[in-house]
Amino acid sequence: MQKKRNKHVLNLLTNNLIFIASVGRGGKSFLLPLVSTLEKTEMFICNSVAENVYYLNYLKLLNDDSAHYLFKHIYNEKIYNLNIGRELSKRKYDYSSINKYKNPKIYFQREKSIKEGDIKIKDIKNEKNNYPIQFHNILMKPPFIFKCFPKSKVIFIDRHPVDVMFDWMQKKYSGQFYSNPRNTTYSFKYKKKAFPFWCNGHENEFAKLSNVYEKTIFLFEKLYVIQKKNYLRYKKKYKNKLLLVKFEKLVEETDNQIKYVAKFLNLKKSKFTDSEIKKQNGNREKTNFSRKIKRDNLIKNISEKFKTKLINLEKLYKKK
Repeated sequence: MQKKRNKHVLNLLTNNLIFIASVGRGGKSFLLPLVSTLEKTEMFICNSVAENVYYLNYLKLLNDDSAHYLFKHIYNEKIYNLNIGRELSKRKYDYSSINKYKNPKIYFQREKSIKEGDIKIKDIKNEKNNYPIQFHNILMKPPFIFKCFPKSKVIFIDRHPVDVMFDWMQKKYSGQFYSNPRNTTYSFKYKKKAFPFWCNGHENEFAKLSNVYEKTIFLFEKLYVIQKKNYLRYKKKYKNKLLLVKFEKLVEETDNQIKYVAKFLNLKKSKFTDSEIKKQNGNREKTNFSRKIKRDNLIKNISEKFKTKLINLEKLYKKK
C-alpha cells in the first residue's frame, strides 16, 4: 500500500503579483516597464524556471503539489532577494537591468542595508508593494496561477497573429531555435530534432512540414488557440483578476490604455509613467499597412489548408 504524501506548506511573502503575459513576441517587453512605473510597484521579475515548472505541470510531468510548491517558492525567493538588494542586474544593456527602473536608488540602498531576515519580511508585508512578473504562455492552465497566488492579477497581451508569426520566422522559432542553448522553454527530442513543449502529441504532423511559413502557422496555432479559448472560457470566472489587452491598441493608444490597465490593477500612474511611455515609443501610428504586406506574403507561400488556418486564427484574434 502506497503511503499517503503530506501536502506542502509554504507561506507567501505577498499575493500582489501582476503577471504580464503573452505568447513569445507578443508585447510583454512594451508593457512591463510601463506597469513598473505605477505607484506601489517594484521592478519587474523574469524567471524562466518558474515558467518551466508551469509547463511541466501542464504536460502532467510534474504533479500539482510539487509544481505549486516550486512555483510559489521561486517567486517568494525572487521577491525576498529583490527587497534585500540581492541578485540585481546592473548590466547596461540588459532589458531587466535595475538601472532602467523608475528609481534605481531604492535598490542600491537595499543592497547596502544590513536589514534582512524576519525584519525584512515584516517590511515586505507592511509595504504591500506590487510585483510585475514577465510570463510566457500563462493561459495554458489559468487555474494553476490563481491556486498558487489567489489575489494575483493576469494581463494577457493579444497581438495580431500575422505580426507574431513574422517575428517568429525572423527568430527561427519554426524549429532551429529549440536546440539552441539560449532556448529557455521546455523542449523535447523526437527523431533527433528538438520540439517545443506545446508540440507534444503533434510531432509527426509537424515533422512532415517543410515550408517555414506553414511550420510557423502550425506552431503558433497550437500555442495560441488553447490560450485564447481559455481566456474566453475563464474571463467571467476571473473577471477581476484576468484582463486581455490588444497589443495594437496598447502601442497606438498608449495613454488611454495605461489608464485602463492602472484602473484594472487599482493603481495610479506615477510621475515616471509619461516619460517611460515616450521611452517605449508609445502612441505609435497605425500598423495596418505593414501587416497587409506581411499577410500577402504569407498567403503566397501556403497551401489552401493553411490559408484556412490563418483565417481561423484571425477570426479568433478578433474575439474579445
